[in-house]
Amino acid sequence: MTVVAFLTGACGGSPGKRASEPREAGVSAHSICDGTLDSSAVQALQRLAGTDRFDEATGTNEAGESRAFSLRNAVRHLHDEYGKRSACWVYRTGDNSGYPLMEIRFSASQSYPSNSAKRSEGGEVSYPLGVFAQVGRTGAELFFKCSSEASSATSYIGDVKYVKGEMYSNAAGLRGDSVDEDRMVILNSVSRAVAEQAGCAPEADLPTAVPSA
Repeated sequence: MTVVAFLTGACGGSPGKRASEPREAGVSAHSICDGTLDSSAVQALQRLAGTDRFDEATGTNEAGESRAFSLRNAVRHLHDEYGKRSACWVYRTGDNSGYPLMEIRFSASQSYPSNSAKRSEGGEVSYPLGVFAQVGRTGAELFFKCSSEASSATSYIGDVKYVKGEMYSNAAGLRGDSVDEDRMVILNSVSRAVAEQAGCAPEADLPTAVPSA
């Protein structure tokens, strides 16, 4: 599994923001994604966006919860269907294109890509983070250790040993000279916050600074 394979076309039909909707002044990078961006991730987002004001998606998701990202809900719904998982949709304030700068979401995972997937056939770049981390043209993914049990026998995903963090963010719409590293810095920061919320931070062992690729 590579970034290109799982990210193709993922950002189509994003919720909550339409060109006709009036937008407020937005929030800072420190506040976006439930405040999960550390100082390095804040700077990375500002570089990628070329602005310091952002919006998140509005409305409710399939779980009947706000589309604004919530750490609590992200962990609660790790084992649920895609549409029920809490996602952070990040828009540039004032951008009425209807397309997000990035989308970040998390899910429980029973496995992770093998080392043989860490190849650069499509321009992907691997990072020594978690058990698997890779960034490519249309986004990034980060798998980390985080054992968790399904809440019921009918959960969409059963008991697992890992969590998968996914970022959908097309490099073509981003700015700066460190697009790959900046996206991984952001995904790592949010992943660390999710691991802390889930009580598996020691197991995940995600660093505060992203090592060189």
